[in-house]
Amino acid sequence: MKANLSLKTLFCYLPVLLLLFLNGCKNDDLDVVKVNENVRSGADFIKNNYQLTLFSAAIEKAGMSDQLNGAGPFTFLAPSDAAFNAIGILRASDLDKMNRDSLKALVQRHVLSRRVLLQDIPVNGVDVRYNTLAGTQVYTSLASYYKGDINLPINGLYYNGAYVDRKDVQLTNGSLQLLNKVMKYNSGTVQDWLKKNAQYSIFIAGLKKFGLWDQLATTGPYTVFAPTNAAFESAGLTAAAVEALVPADYDGNRLFGAYILNDKHFFISDVQVFSAFSGQNSYLKELDNDVWCIQLNVNQGNDMTLRYSLRLKKARTGFDYTNESGGNDSMASTDYLTDNGIVHSSDGVIALPGETRKQ
Repeated sequence: MKANLSLKTLFCYLPVLLLLFLNGCKNDDLDVVKVNENVRSGADFIKNNYQLTLFSAAIEKAGMSDQLNGAGPFTFLAPSDAAFNAIGILRASDLDKMNRDSLKALVQRHVLSRRVLLQDIPVNGVDVRYNTLAGTQVYTSLASYYKGDINLPINGLYYNGAYVDRKDVQLTNGSLQLLNKVMKYNSGTVQDWLKKNAQYSIFIAGLKKFGLWDQLATTGPYTVFAPTNAAFESAGLTAAAVEALVPADYDGNRLFGAYILNDKHFFISDVQVFSAFSGQNSYLKELDNDVWCIQLNVNQGNDMTLRYSLRLKKARTGFDYTNESGGNDSMASTDYLTDNGIVHSSDGVIALPGETRKQ
C-alpha cells in the first residue's frame, strides 16, 4: 500500500519536477530583467514630469513621441518650463507659432544620438562636441572644482552655454540632463543672424561704415557682443549720427570693432569654466594692432544665471577704461550659436565717438 501511494505521489509531482528541470536548463542570456517601474523611456518620462510640460508638448507636436520612446540610446537635453518661459513660450499653444519642421528641429537639437553621462565628459574640458538627432553638434563644457569638502567636487556642466540643473537622470533608453535655458542655433553665419534682426541695424551700419562687416561672413570663428539699437540710441549714437561719422576721423576698430572677438568661440559659460580652474573670472584681449583691450567679465548668480559685462580698457595694465560699458544678464539673449560663431546681445555700449576720435 505504501509503495502504491509513493507512486501516485510521484506522478502528482512529475509535472512540477519537469518544469523545474527545464527552468534550470534555461539560458541566462535570454532572461529579461524586469525594469524598475519608476524608470520610464524618454518621451514618457518627460510627459510625466511637471518641470518639462512645454518640452513634452514640443515633442508631441513634432510627432516624435514614438521615436523618443524607442530603443535609443539617447541623451535628452531637456529645457525646463522656466527656460521656455524665458524665450516667451508660456504655454503649449505658444508652440503653434512654429511650423512643424522648425519645432521638430528644435527637439532634435536637444537630443543626443548616444548616452552621455557626467562621467563621460572630460573634466575641465571646454567645447567638447557631441552629435544631435538634427545632425548638428552641441558644445559641452565641464568645470569641476572644490569648495570646502575636498571629497565633494562641484561640477558645473553646460551644453551650448545652458547650465545643467539636474544631471544623469536614468531612463530606460538613455539619460536626461535638465537645462536652465533653451539652446539656440541659427543656420548661416553671424552676419546672416544679425541681418535677420532689425534691432541691430545701427550696429550693422557702423560695421559697414568702418569696413568691419564683410569679415563676419567668413569662416571665423567670431564671438560678437552686438549692442541693440536701444543701447546705441540711449548713448546718443542714432542711425543718423552713425551715418554722419567720417571714417578718417575715428578709430573704427575701437568704436565698433571692439564688440568682435576674432578667432574666438565663447559661450558666456566658457569664461565661467575657465575661472573654475584658473581663478580668473575675466578674459582680456588686445584689439588688433592696438594697445586698447576688451575686458569680458562673467559672474554667476544664486539662480545659476550667468551675467556678463564688457568694458574697453585703454591699456592692458591699470584701470583706465572708457566711460561706457555694455553687458547682459538675460539668459534669453545670449549664446546664439551660428555656423561661424556666437552672438551675444548687449544692452550697453563700450565706447563713444568722442573717446575714439583720432588725434
